[in-house]
Amino acid sequence: MGVMRFTTLAMENIGGGAGTAIVIQCPNGKTYMVDTGLGGWDKDTWAQQYNCGRDAIAPFLAARGITKLDGLIVSHAHADHFGGFVWMWNHFPIDELMDPGYTLPARLNANYTQELQFYDELRAAYCAAPGHAYRKILAGDTLAWDDELKVDILSPPAAYYDEIPDEAAPGRIAQDKPWHHLLNANATALRITHGKISVFIVGDIQKDYLLHYLWPRLTPEQKKCSICVLPAHGIHSSAEEVAATRPQVAIASLWMPWAAKIPANKLYGEAGACVYATGAHGNIEIVSNGDNYQVVCSKTFLPEDN
Repeated sequence: MGVMRFTTLAMENIGGGAGTAIVIQCPNGKTYMVDTGLGGWDKDTWAQQYNCGRDAIAPFLAARGITKLDGLIVSHAHADHFGGFVWMWNHFPIDELMDPGYTLPARLNANYTQELQFYDELRAAYCAAPGHAYRKILAGDTLAWDDELKVDILSPPAAYYDEIPDEAAPGRIAQDKPWHHLLNANATALRITHGKISVFIVGDIQKDYLLHYLWPRLTPEQKKCSICVLPAHGIHSSAEEVAATRPQVAIASLWMPWAAKIPANKLYGEAGACVYATGAHGNIEIVSNGDNYQVVCSKTFLPEDN
């Protein structure tokens, strides 16, 4: 069995707190990504700001001799997940774009913000360019990336999660408006199996929707994994989440000082998992041969870095 390399990339802190960009190098030589991290999404100003696609992803791929992406999943239309695509879509070859195709319920459309509209326009521009393919991916779909990999889409369902969340719910912060919460709830979740090794990318779904909607839909085997890229960047981890996934490695995609303070550190650590965060450990690479794996980080976290 060949080698799979699964790298969660670190990125510069430009004030958002978190961002996800994952590179998957398949045994057959193909390369895919899940999300592209942060980038200024305003089309008039993004080039003057940090862009993860231009400033982190492209150099990483170039250093590995990767000249195109065979496919990209944008899990949902938040700029800490699609920001790098703002630069990449017409600067770096991407054969296929995949996303859940989610739009807000009609009763929330008045809150269709510039950020969300911009992603729709970005997708349309990508699809209109020659040689580009697009696919909507939903729970139950499988992706034929490599004969040695089983790639299963676990969420969102075809009917989506459209119950408008209660803004007054305990623990809900003022910035977490219903339209923000629903986009997170309907983010793509997927599971990659390479021989005996499994990776679960849970997506940006937050604790209440994860426990109420997603977890009941999945079997125990679908939730349990070797490596878990934590839901919502590891910010809202719970004991129920830990008990269901039981990973050996937990990965949070956010930076300092939040990386040192998230509940995932204690909850997963006490369950015996090794917890890594991009803000503390840099690029976090899983190198799997299908029987076992190793974790390679681009930096060593020291307590004084906090």
